[in-house]
Amino acid sequence: LFVLFAGMREIDFLYEFTAQSFMSTLECVLKDSGNEKSDDEEQRLSLLKKLLCKEVASRVGRGLRAEDKMVFALILAKVATGQNMLEESKENLSTDDITSMIDEAFGTNFPWQGKGLNELKGVTFKDITSMVPLLLCSAPGHDVSGRVEAMAKAESKDLLAVAMGSAEGYGTAESFIATASKRGTWVMLKNCHLCTEWLEDTLVKTIQGLQSHPDFRMFITSEISPKLPTALLQISDIIVAESPTGIKASISRFFSSISTDRFSNSVQNRLYLCLGWIHAVVQERLRFMPNGWSEKYGFTEADAIHALDVIDSLVDDACGKRQNLDPEKLPWDAIRSTLRKGVFGGRITSDSDQDILDNLVNKTFVPQAYDVDFKLADVEGAPVLPEGSSTDELFAWIDSLPSHNPPTWIGLDETAEIARDKLVAESVVKKFGIVTDALSEE
Repeated sequence: LFVLFAGMREIDFLYEFTAQSFMSTLECVLKDSGNEKSDDEEQRLSLLKKLLCKEVASRVGRGLRAEDKMVFALILAKVATGQNMLEESKENLSTDDITSMIDEAFGTNFPWQGKGLNELKGVTFKDITSMVPLLLCSAPGHDVSGRVEAMAKAESKDLLAVAMGSAEGYGTAESFIATASKRGTWVMLKNCHLCTEWLEDTLVKTIQGLQSHPDFRMFITSEISPKLPTALLQISDIIVAESPTGIKASISRFFSSISTDRFSNSVQNRLYLCLGWIHAVVQERLRFMPNGWSEKYGFTEADAIHALDVIDSLVDDACGKRQNLDPEKLPWDAIRSTLRKGVFGGRITSDSDQDILDNLVNKTFVPQAYDVDFKLADVEGAPVLPEGSSTDELFAWIDSLPSHNPPTWIGLDETAEIARDKLVAESVVKKFGIVTDALSEE
């Protein structure tokens, strides 16, 4: 199993599993198995093997990206059963086929997806110690610090938190760590992808030299970045928190990043909602490469945040800072042009992709967006903008969207989901081969 950890390094820089983390897992299994009495040595060894696979899957799985969880589970199944399930499988596998193989090997309740954010309390109190920081790695724009803050509040734990990225933050972080480690309280360093040199030069050495209270816990949040120091990855327990997919999740994240005082004008609020839709469609199409976009463009939430400022500036220039704006007199041409050519279009290099973006923007940013029952896509079942545009109405509308949407909402046909699933399955099979080849060379 430990050699398997080393093989996972071949597919992602994040996967730095150490002998120390493996021994910690093994100690946990031996401790938990103490209640399972058996005079039959073979039966006891079989039980230990089963418990070890389960604990390894739950701990390692939380630190893997979504498709890599399947890769690890398949290789774990090969180690546990001695069988390569992919060799006996049919061609053109789907992800459902792969998860069925995992269920066949371990049973349906096997925790191969890992104990992650949804079991943050258990991870914090049971799996890590005062000497092991919990590194929460997430996709850009997906802030998970609120989960830690909510847990600290629910458990009545003192939590000192600091946003990193400035010289002031470094000094504050060092002070918080020194205080919390002595008192046995908690500390959280946020946005640590902004200070990777400090992580390597200062934080790693600080952690390695700590003599801490057993109740002390350190949480580190960061976007997934190849600049994260290997030494930090090796001494941390990691949860990879990939952002939820879908139109609803994307718009929700975007709107949660907008300050509440910005929603002061219902006419502009509706423009923000139209922008949220554009941003969500642009992001969702990235999941369906190469059908969504011909290239993996670097669209980010920062693009949409910048677009808010652009829209506000264009509206103020054209209409002044009046509360009673006439939708017909909004600078529609200027808004559409800026979004097409600058904000989003500035990243696009393909004419066909530019046509897709132009069509999306031109159909969304129109005066009719203020009409009752304005449809956001010309397909059956597409969402209709809310009747009003107050802050409460906007958030209620977002909350009413389904968690999963059909690809037709983003301009793709029904087969796009099948094609994407096939690509994911092919990637899993390819990575399985990479890891098993690496293991055979060990």
